[in-house]
Amino acid sequence: MSESKEKSQSPLEMAFVVSPFESARICSIDFEEAAQLSGVHAVLTSVDVLGENNAICGLGDIPLFAKDEAAFIGHLVAVVVAERASIAQAGADLVRVDYKPKPPVLEIEEALKLSSFHSDPQELRNEKSSEGEPDELKEIDKSFVFPDHVCLQELGGVEANVVDSGGLSVSVDASCDSLVLRNSIASLVGLNEEQVEVTCEREIKCIDGRFSQLFICAGLASLCSFKTGRLVRFRPTNAPKEMLTARSGQVQARILLRHDPSGLIKSIDCNVNVDSGSAAGMSDSFSSSLMSYFDEVHSCPQIRISCSLCKTNRPPSLIGDKEGIAIGLFISEELIAEISLQMNGSIHSLREINFIHFMDDENQDDDALCAHHKIIKESWYRLIDDSSYKERQEEIVRFNESAPHYKRGIAAVPVKVGEGTEVVDEDESGSVEGSRGFSFGSAVAEVQVDSFTGEVFLIRADVLQLSTDKLRPAVQISEMSASFLDGLRNYFFLGEGETAQELSDSLLLGSRAVPEDLRFNLMDHNETSVRFSSSVSYCLSMSVYQAVRKALSQYRKSLSLVDLPLILNPESVYNAIHYRDS
Repeated sequence: MSESKEKSQSPLEMAFVVSPFESARICSIDFEEAAQLSGVHAVLTSVDVLGENNAICGLGDIPLFAKDEAAFIGHLVAVVVAERASIAQAGADLVRVDYKPKPPVLEIEEALKLSSFHSDPQELRNEKSSEGEPDELKEIDKSFVFPDHVCLQELGGVEANVVDSGGLSVSVDASCDSLVLRNSIASLVGLNEEQVEVTCEREIKCIDGRFSQLFICAGLASLCSFKTGRLVRFRPTNAPKEMLTARSGQVQARILLRHDPSGLIKSIDCNVNVDSGSAAGMSDSFSSSLMSYFDEVHSCPQIRISCSLCKTNRPPSLIGDKEGIAIGLFISEELIAEISLQMNGSIHSLREINFIHFMDDENQDDDALCAHHKIIKESWYRLIDDSSYKERQEEIVRFNESAPHYKRGIAAVPVKVGEGTEVVDEDESGSVEGSRGFSFGSAVAEVQVDSFTGEVFLIRADVLQLSTDKLRPAVQISEMSASFLDGLRNYFFLGEGETAQELSDSLLLGSRAVPEDLRFNLMDHNETSVRFSSSVSYCLSMSVYQAVRKALSQYRKSLSLVDLPLILNPESVYNAIHYRDS
């Protein structure tokens, strides 16, 4: 059948059969009655996958269909393809699956007890000689829990159609990386990459948990089109909610830190456990990036970092290098804040003696590295001056003294990412150039907290990102805007329901426009080894979080590190203000 004739037909619709159990053995799937229903064109299961049963080929291993076992609630077991959505759903209701439920592993503690891991735990040891240490070192023993978050995928429609050449044409009404999606579809269907064409609403070079569902839905539409020879459409409204959610995976960390009386950190011992769900997507890169962060940012002579990827019966999480660096940054800033609290000292002075990129190391013989660190220090002080940080601090003190029901906080945070990481710059001709370098971003955030509702309002944010003339400023401004919004969405707006949506609106999340009071600056120093990266999202997220903590401390002086979850929704902020055990 010709391509033009095929497109004149109405697209086929899909309905889905998903597991109601966290863990269950699949003894049999009976879809004979569904297949005989008038209007049904096909019923597909794992045996119909022509290539690899992997929804995110190249990014990890997340099976598209459950084969012998269902590993989480919402795990896809079968898909029904029919003339209309109502017929497809009627067919899905006729599919009979014989499940034998099994005891699930739902928490990190259970996984550790049962040695349920995706891979062997990884460890980094970096020990240097440390002479002349004082006899007495102060210890900080801290535990952190970064709650897993579940967010609905912002999906549009997907249409897939077989073309005359035997390949596939896929149209996605959503933002995605078309190259990565094309590769995954080709691997799933058993085609060469050149035989799959993907067009999307907006090209973005970002892959995280919110996009794993897009891979599943686009892969399913493509497989169904290839098997039926017809145009097949996916609509989010036809899919069960369990299929449209993504999660980051819970992270638990315990850190034992030793520092001398000046606040100089002498050793860091960090154990991190990650709930990666039933399948590991990009999780190895999470481990390596977390370890690299501590190794490249902290100057202490002894560092030991261990990371375990726990296997549980939760939906697979797509957690990778961005989250690894972000968690490292959160931990670092919290530890610096804790040392500052114990010593009643300046946070930035502690950064300067503990973070490599702020140190004046007379023994450093790498001229290029010294030059990079000098640029970082200059950019940091420039941001402090341009943002009127010190003057605004004084204004906030006066505001908090006069306003009983509203409190404000302000925080400045720097972040350095990727020493020795390969980066690629694109010039106006479209050619690319590889180099070795780093990325640096810093941010100042000012927020206001409402004690009656727990709402958080972003008053102003100032951002500085090191730049290179190899990238057009307009492109970088756009990427920084998207990174800001993604950063806050990833690390703060993580709930569901109306209250979470109200918080979303108050923080301008989901907006495509840059807020007028959000100031982006690019610092061009003509170094090809420095370019834009998503580091700005980490420092923005951290600066907002720390600013909220400072605002809440005006309500309750005894506010501790664990009183405010990293998920900032109105309920948790209200509880942190009014209740001790929040």
